[in-house]
Amino acid sequence: MSDGNLPSVSDVCDEQTEQRLLEIERSKKEFFAEARDGFYISIRQGQFIDCNEALVRMLGYSSRQEVLNLDLNTELWGNLEDRPKFQARIEEHGFVRDYEGTFRRKDGKLINVSLSTYVWRDKDGNIGGYRGFVVDRTQEKLMRDQLAASETKYKDLFNNIPDGVFSADAKGTVTDCNEALFHIIGYTREEFLGMNYYRDLCVNADDVMKFRKTFTEEGQVNDYELQIARKDGTIRDVSMSGYATKTERGEVLRYQGLIRDVTEAKRLRRQLLQSERLSAMGKMASHLAHELNNPIYGIMNCLEIIRESLPETNEKRKYLDLAFNECKRTSGLLIKMLKFFKPDDEKKSSTDVNKLIDETLLFYERQFKNLNIRVVTDLGPDLPPLMAVGSHLKQVFINMVINANTAMPSGGELRVGSRFNPEEDNIVVTIQDTGVGIPPRNVERIFDAFFTTKKEVKGVGLGLSICYGFIREHHGRIDVASEVGKGTIFTLYLPLNPPEE
Repeated sequence: MSDGNLPSVSDVCDEQTEQRLLEIERSKKEFFAEARDGFYISIRQGQFIDCNEALVRMLGYSSRQEVLNLDLNTELWGNLEDRPKFQARIEEHGFVRDYEGTFRRKDGKLINVSLSTYVWRDKDGNIGGYRGFVVDRTQEKLMRDQLAASETKYKDLFNNIPDGVFSADAKGTVTDCNEALFHIIGYTREEFLGMNYYRDLCVNADDVMKFRKTFTEEGQVNDYELQIARKDGTIRDVSMSGYATKTERGEVLRYQGLIRDVTEAKRLRRQLLQSERLSAMGKMASHLAHELNNPIYGIMNCLEIIRESLPETNEKRKYLDLAFNECKRTSGLLIKMLKFFKPDDEKKSSTDVNKLIDETLLFYERQFKNLNIRVVTDLGPDLPPLMAVGSHLKQVFINMVINANTAMPSGGELRVGSRFNPEEDNIVVTIQDTGVGIPPRNVERIFDAFFTTKKEVKGVGLGLSICYGFIREHHGRIDVASEVGKGTIFTLYLPLNPPEE
C-alpha cells in the first residue's frame, strides 16, 4: 500500500489478473462439466484420472467414480486390440483426430465413437497419458450404414434391371446410364456418351423431335415407341418412359427414364394378331364355302343344261362358257380357302428339308433362267430329319420362290440356305432376294389373307398366308426383314421337337 492506505496500481492489476484467472478456470470447469461430448484425461497405464458427466452418461454409468475405476485395457474398448493400436498411433504423431473405434457401455452394448486426443507429458518430458474428447457416432454410423445399404440397393437395381436406365441434363446430354442400356443399343459407354444419340442412334428424326417436344412440354412420357439402329446395323424397337425434374419456375433441371427393348414383344404381338386373324378368317371361310358352293354348283348345272340345248354354231354359247368358267374359278377359290384354313389331315413323317428345297429350285430352274435370276444355295450338310408334312413344307418353299421371282422382274440373286441350330433345337431356312423390297407399312400385313401388293400379277393374296399357316401348323415361325430397293429375307424356324398338341 502507498501513503493514505490507497491501493497501488500494481495491487489493482494483480487483483484483476487473479479474478480473470479464476473466471477462466470456472469457465473451463463449467464447459468441461456441461459439454455434450465426453472429455477425459487418462494415464498411459490405462486409467481415467478425470472425465466429465457427458462421458459418464455416454458409457451408461451412474457416477463419475465408476468410470474412473475402469481398466481401459480390458473394460472400455469393444475390441481389445484397438487400444494398443490407438496408443501406437497417438504416441507416434502426438495426437489423433476423429479416430474411430468402439466403446463398451456398462450394459454391454457397443457404441461407435470418434476420439480427438493429444498426449500430455510430465515435467521430464515423458508421455504421461492422453487428454481429449469423445463423440458418440452410433446414430451417425447407423444412418451412414443405412444410406450405404440404400445406395447399394439402388446401384444393384440400377445395374441389374434388364431395362436401360438413363439420366440426362437439361440439354438432353446423357450424364449416367446402366449396363443394360449398352446391351440394348450395342455401343460401349465411351461410344454412347460421346455421340449425338438423337442423330446417330434413332432411326426416324421426326419421331425423335416429337418425343423431345412431348418430354419437355409435358414433363413426362409413357411407353413412347421409337426405332433405334444398333452399332451392328440391326433395327430394334424400343419403348421409352421418363420424367423431367423441374424448378419451381418450371425450368428443366434433368431428365430420367427407362428404355425397354420391345422388339420381341412386338413380334409376338404380331404373331398373336396374325393367329387371331387367321382364326376369324377360318370361321368366315368355312361359312362362305358352305353357303356359296351349293348355289354355284346349281348355277353351273343350269349353265350346262342351257349350253347343251344350243347348237354349236350359236354365238351365245361363248357367253355361257365364260359364265361357266368364272363359276368354276370361284368354286376353286373357295376350295383353296378351305384347304388353307382347314388343311388336309395328312400325317407327319420324317422329312428331308434340303431335299424339298432342291426339288423346288429344280422345278423353277427354267423360270430362273428366263428371269435372269442367279440362284446361290448354302444348304447345311447332314441336317437332322424333321417330322413334318412334306407337301405342306414344299408348298411353303414354292410360294416363297414365287414371291422372290415376282420381286425381281429385271433379274437378281436368290440366296437359299439351311442350317441346324443345336441351341434352339431347330432347323433354320433362309430365302433372300435382291428385289424391290417391301415398304415398312406393308411388312406387318404380308401374312394377312387376301393382302397382296402384286399389281401386274393376278393373285388373291393367299400365298404368304398359306406359308404362315403351314409353318404354324409345324409349331414354327417366320420372320421377315426387308428394305425397299435392296431386297427381302424370310427366315423360317422349324423345331425338331415341338410341344405335343
